[in-house]
Amino acid sequence: MKSVPKNLNTPERWARAVIAIFLLPAVFFNGYDVFTVTQTVAGLILVYNALSGICWTSRIFGIKTCQRS
Repeated sequence: MKSVPKNLNTPERWARAVIAIFLLPAVFFNGYDVFTVTQTVAGLILVYNALSGICWTSRIFGIKTCQRS
């Protein structure tokens, strides 16, 4: 099975991880409403992006910030 190539560089992955740290605990501090649940879901998506190096939104638009191999 062919794997999906990464399209995020290392500094961008770190930036996404740092932003996710602030978004994830939103529901614990502000309660459960639509906005805070949306923040937490966005944080989970950013964690996935940071760990995998793949951003599906960037892939759709053809954006690739990592070095070509």
